[in-house]
Amino acid sequence: MDEYAIGDGVRAKDGPKTHQYGTVVFLREDDGTYLVRFGGAQQMYFRADELEPWA
Repeated sequence: MDEYAIGDGVRAKDGPKTHQYGTVVFLREDDGTYLVRFGGAQQMYFRADELEPWA
């Protein structure tokens, strides 16, 4: 079962994107990483354990 769904609001647990709101836009099923978009232009892949729900 996937931990996050497309459209979920998340933030990175560590690194430069820690305090920025991101939206899950894609799940790469071959390795289980999530593509998260920040601010409309920047996007990065993360493992589920590198993310936490935006609260």
